[in-house]
Amino acid sequence: MPSGTRIAIVGGGLAGLAAANALKRAGIEAQVFEAAPALGEIGAAVNASPQAVKALRAIGAGDRVAAVGHLSRGIYTRNMQTGEFLEFNDRHKAAERFGAPYYTFHRADLVDALAGGVDLGAVHLGHRLTGLEERGDRVELAFANGAQIEAEYVIAADGIRSVVRQALYGDDNPAYTGQMVWRALLDAADVPEDVLEPMGHTQWVGPGCHFIGYYIRRGRQVNIVTQEDTDKWVEEGWSTRGDPDEMRLSFPNPEPRLAKLMSLVTEVSKWGLFTRPLTRNWGRGRIQLIGDAAHAMLPNAGQGACQAFEDAYILSRWLQACSDPAEAFDNFRRVRIPRVHGVQRLSLSNARFKHMRDAAVQKDLIASGKGSAHGNSEWVWGFDPVAEWNKEPSVPAVYAA
Repeated sequence: MPSGTRIAIVGGGLAGLAAANALKRAGIEAQVFEAAPALGEIGAAVNASPQAVKALRAIGAGDRVAAVGHLSRGIYTRNMQTGEFLEFNDRHKAAERFGAPYYTFHRADLVDALAGGVDLGAVHLGHRLTGLEERGDRVELAFANGAQIEAEYVIAADGIRSVVRQALYGDDNPAYTGQMVWRALLDAADVPEDVLEPMGHTQWVGPGCHFIGYYIRRGRQVNIVTQEDTDKWVEEGWSTRGDPDEMRLSFPNPEPRLAKLMSLVTEVSKWGLFTRPLTRNWGRGRIQLIGDAAHAMLPNAGQGACQAFEDAYILSRWLQACSDPAEAFDNFRRVRIPRVHGVQRLSLSNARFKHMRDAAVQKDLIASGKGSAHGNSEWVWGFDPVAEWNKEPSVPAVYAA
């Protein structure tokens, strides 16, 4: 016989665990169903900007994430070929202005921090969702291990390849962007200090590509992440092994600091970047999608995980405020979709600017204040999810629908 639960969270990654923390904090019982045999995410690093840190604090995870977060002073952007300074994005000033720090994390550390706030008895590992059926007053979930669960409501946090989303919308698949990513982790002791000077967080931009290196784990490791336009098809996925020499050939004629950083890479992974179209397909009735399942985006604004954390907190507030969870889901979508679509547009815009083919034009735009590799992020970072959880979002016209 199927067993039952009131709210089932499908997915035990960053979005799902954040949702579990938020609901627990709100006094709402939920069960988490995760496909993997153990909690933990592969990958390298993830960022949390001030408004996301406020959300993490509000769901009760503030002390745990602070214990594993690295405080970045800001991003120092250089020309990839010449090493010329282009702009500096000061994160300490942003923290002072917006009332919360900007952290960088190793993804596994952040997963552990979020898992620390969840009752482990409510987390069911080895449960890979294979299908669901909506039955009026409940949702039936079927898993590959043979388990069947009846839930009154479902929160889908099962990522960009969401099984829940496919069940609701069919072939509503993420689209390949024509861009690929390389990622690597280095022991900070192996990286000369001058490579990432002066701030320990350097971004190099060039025609059709960019390259970022920065410290994580309280300065013990250096995370490397790149992005490039390509006419090659690259599969989505965290763990596809890559060739370091192929990575180096992707960034020709690098300035000396970048060349040294690339020379230290001995292991690298690669994958293609996929995004969700800007649709309102975020769920219906008793089912709500959050995180990448609802709104996967390019990483160029550092907001993929941040928007999932906003989702988790704001959804919990609506569930507290409404006697009918389906009504809470409707209200959640009403306030979240316009904001997240704006953030998705910002991410796309930043990618175009970073990969501008004419370096002279790019430099002039930055110098004149008419352009930035970071776009206009103040409206994103300045949002207060605690004070504004139920308000219509303010989105600059350039990023609005």
